Amino acid sequence: MTSQAVVLVGGPDSGKTNYLGRLWAAVNAGKGRLRAARAPGDIEYVEEILSHLLQGGFAPRSDKNLETRRTNFSVSLTLADSATSEEIELTVPDVLGELWKNAVETLEIREHWMSKLQASTGALLFVRIHSDQNVAPMDWVTAQRILELHGDEGDAAKIPTQVFLCELVRFLEHTLIKPPPSQRPRVAVVVTAWDLLDADTSAGGPGEYLRKQYPLFAGRILDTERLEVRVFGVSIVGGDLTDDEAFRQSFVDGDLLKSGYVVSDGQGNRERSDDITLPVAWLVAG
Repeated sequence: MTSQAVVLVGGPDSGKTNYLGRLWAAVNAGKGRLRAARAPGDIEYVEEILSHLLQGGFAPRSDKNLETRRTNFSVSLTLADSATSEEIELTVPDVLGELWKNAVETLEIREHWMSKLQASTGALLFVRIHSDQNVAPMDWVTAQRILELHGDEGDAAKIPTQVFLCELVRFLEHTLIKPPPSQRPRVAVVVTAWDLLDADTSAGGPGEYLRKQYPLFAGRILDTERLEVRVFGVSIVGGDLTDDEAFRQSFVDGDLLKSGYVVSDGQGNRERSDDITLPVAWLVAG
């Protein structure tokens, strides 16, 4: 049995928790490349996330029940397309987005979570489309006006999202477990809420979306020599549960396992799959 630990990285409201719940639903049902070899010991946390999804909503950031149950999620997995029955022991610590935000702002991270990073063989790095937590970079004129009105506590003091993401990449470069010399630690960039994009933007693929929306970050992940990076666009439910009541009702009446999809940039073309496990499967198996 091989043991791999994957860390979920991203700011508040980036989609980490809800993806983890949807991932467990797919793994548990055997609907994807990754399948559970046996039932994990503690699934209360991911089952709580799933209960929100099944009711047609996302797990709220302020849910106290989730906060008290937040823990490492560990499960033994097998690859559906493998010729062997070798198991992969996967541990996924679900870390609060506020922790990553504070780490970037203060350049400090608590020893407990630093040890989690240093024990991880790969990472899922999340960025969410149209999140109210995303911060766009300001031009100098606008920034100067806000500083004059509010001082350092104004919006100009907030770190732009693409700078924040670049700093997270730096954390990962220096902390993930180093594989054999011919390999690099893997990072799957997961662009969540892909279903909120218009058809033209979606057709461009996740890599092109990052190049247009976060050019600094897109350049950073192309330039890294310490990590192997692949970008995925993910919709865990396949539509808008918040503002589209017709879709929400059809989702509640339907089958969760038949919802959601993953988009990735293949060799010269876009690839779309109903397999929600693909970003993690790529991390642990290629």
